[in-house]
Amino acid sequence: MTITRELLPAVAGIEIVHEVAPPLSLVAPERPDWMGSGQPEEPIVVRHEVGDVGVEGMRELFDIPPWMTYYESAGGLTAIRYHSVEIERPVLVLRTVRPGYEYVVHYEFAPNRPMERRGREMSVYSLALAERRRGVMAHGCAFRLPNGKGVLCLGVSGAGKSTLARMMLEQPGVAVFNDDRQALTREPDGLHVWSTPWPGSAGIANAGDAPLGAVVLIGRALSPRVLAVPNHLALSRLLMTLALPNWRDAAMADGLALVDQIMNDVRPIELAYPLGPETAPWIVERLTEITT
Repeated sequence: MTITRELLPAVAGIEIVHEVAPPLSLVAPERPDWMGSGQPEEPIVVRHEVGDVGVEGMRELFDIPPWMTYYESAGGLTAIRYHSVEIERPVLVLRTVRPGYEYVVHYEFAPNRPMERRGREMSVYSLALAERRRGVMAHGCAFRLPNGKGVLCLGVSGAGKSTLARMMLEQPGVAVFNDDRQALTREPDGLHVWSTPWPGSAGIANAGDAPLGAVVLIGRALSPRVLAVPNHLALSRLLMTLALPNWRDAAMADGLALVDQIMNDVRPIELAYPLGPETAPWIVERLTEITT
């Protein structure tokens, strides 16, 4: 049997190697131009094969309807069951083999067309990032200011992340990373924000990273302004938009320590603004002042 190996270049130094057993096949990468970022370390290896999708004997941890349910095996390893929402698409179970490094995806049956890879890539990357104690995934857009500092703008779907990312594309000296998914990691010089190859509706996914200088909550107002955010609201937004590892107590403790570091080192603020031609330069100017 010939195993197909497909590589996703590094995200914050972590490559994802897909090993696909026939008759399965995966769709092409979402961003084939993704060149990778960070110093390479041991990759994540994900095997794809037709196999057992049962979860008998596992403890259910939590459900994200209608898409997936998290489980824990008798040996304490995390598994994710992806529910089928189309009759011609199989149920999938992602199982941890070696936490942070090796996973297997079992397919109920081989579908008659290639399976998408985005969901599995984001899942294993989020699992591995937390298990390696590197950091967490964040739901938001991000960019690097002309002064070299990174800005992470958090928001759930519909908050205006992609609109803000598009606005920043035209600003001199600003490098837009991604309009939807970022990696947030601890590095020797502090917190860093990294782009990922999984864009949002604007389709922006440019490899890059920067030391985290600001965490921004997106708001709307008739005139642009910077607002202080009460601790309880900032904490609530962080908990909503960071992929904290609530599948395992030890990993969750590490994730909460990262949240505490954000609150202490990079105090979240809110930028409230109207949409208009003067808004983007104002955002760059204010954030440059805040991060300098």
